[in-house]
Amino acid sequence: MKERKELSLKETMKTYPRITAHIIAESLGYATPSCAARILKDASEGRKNYCEWIYSCYDGDPLSAVKNAIRNRHTHKGFMADYGTALGLVRRAIETGDEPDFASWF
Repeated sequence: MKERKELSLKETMKTYPRITAHIIAESLGYATPSCAARILKDASEGRKNYCEWIYSCYDGDPLSAVKNAIRNRHTHKGFMADYGTALGLVRRAIETGDEPDFASWF
């Protein structure tokens, strides 16, 4: 069986920019691009995630948050949950490494 290469956070964002953006939108802007990539990475690797949003709302289970982000993707519109804005943040983080220090909308 071929061993799977573990992706860095930046590689996770580059490989899955839309899912990363939907996680940001689902978090209502709480998650930064790197935080969203970490949530996705932890979900795919079966690990708990201890950011406040995941820990408080999902008992540390990032997979549930990722599933909700995908399931609710068609509702990610408007001020705090805007997918287009979130995707722009992810693209900027990939291209320049620049991203918010705290929450994505501040």
